[in-house]
Amino acid sequence: MFQGIRRNWPIKGAALFLALMLYVAVQLQQPVTTSFDVTLNIQLPRGRTLMQKPPKVRVQISGKGSQILKLRSLAGDITRRVPDTLTTSTWSISLDPSEVELALPKGADVRVMEVRPSEITLVLDSVARKEVRIVSLVSVTPDSGQVLHGGLSMTPTTVRLVGPERSLATIDSVTTVPTEITNVSGEFSRNVPIDTMALGIVRLSPKQVTVTGDMGRIAERSFAGIPVESGGGAITSFIVTPSRVSVAIRGPEERVQAMTRDSLRVVAHITGTSGGAARITVVAPRGITARAIPDSVTLRRRTTPPPARRRG
Repeated sequence: MFQGIRRNWPIKGAALFLALMLYVAVQLQQPVTTSFDVTLNIQLPRGRTLMQKPPKVRVQISGKGSQILKLRSLAGDITRRVPDTLTTSTWSISLDPSEVELALPKGADVRVMEVRPSEITLVLDSVARKEVRIVSLVSVTPDSGQVLHGGLSMTPTTVRLVGPERSLATIDSVTTVPTEITNVSGEFSRNVPIDTMALGIVRLSPKQVTVTGDMGRIAERSFAGIPVESGGGAITSFIVTPSRVSVAIRGPEERVQAMTRDSLRVVAHITGTSGGAARITVVAPRGITARAIPDSVTLRRRTTPPPARRRG
């Protein structure tokens, strides 16, 4: 009997090995359901900490046995980022099987059947929230022959800060990064970051502002015969020489061309009661520079009251 078994034993051994390999290959192609642990990786904003360790997440998967064997030798994880603007002490997340599949190795022919737990609430340290104004450190250097119309506009004008209450108490405002804008014409817009160097662990939102402006050509124009006054009306106690002066204005072309004589006032700065030389200045609309020609007048006190104006 034993001789029969030993007869042609190499051939019989090879046949048995091939049969075993065939059985294993067939089994590896059969669908298998199993589960394994993955790590929940929580990325926190700077300065915040978790008050308790995240739980282990167990994932149930289904697929061919060969694919399952490959996965069991890999360490998977799921990453979630806590928003910078979160001010509450708890943060809830949902784990959906379709999202977990994205964390599996590329090309893995398996399906995630279930994630346990599917809802997780994380507990973080407490923080406070505060809104402060933004101070613009943006300047514009116009090209020759151009001027900035109406100044710069900034959006937004306030920022929300999140951080420890003690740190927020010392912050009343934030500033933009010092920025010089050059080589622009017409309407322009720039995104400028907010300076965070002095904020430490305090976080902010948004992290940049939009600065807009409008560049235009500079124009010059002059008006003759503008009467000199006191600032409160006509000068009645002195004889003014000259009583009328010329005014040269300079500013954005559209505004300069639209101006009239009534847009200007020439004011004498009277410092005494006996008369003498008086400096004069021009009151002009904002954004318009103006100068009087000449820039001073002579005042001589009247000995008789001025004649009354006729009505009619």
